[in-house]
Amino acid sequence: MSQATSSLTPVMDPYGIQQVVKALYSMLEKVSEASSLYFFSLKLLLNKDKRIMFLSINPNIRALWLKMKMKDS
Repeated sequence: MSQATSSLTPVMDPYGIQQVVKALYSMLEKVSEASSLYFFSLKLLLNKDKRIMFLSINPNIRALWLKMKMKDS
């Protein structure tokens, strides 16, 4: 009896946690790693819908979007 084998290379989710962390890291001038906004963002972006929105919007306004979300919370 033969068994199907799965691919050895994992498929990278374009909206996964790793992608969000990379995007946040690229914004260190606007979102400092030691800031409350950074830690708020990590918690907020555990939600997949919010990750999709964050990664889909223009990178130039991502920090503003995060600040608005933090203000609204």
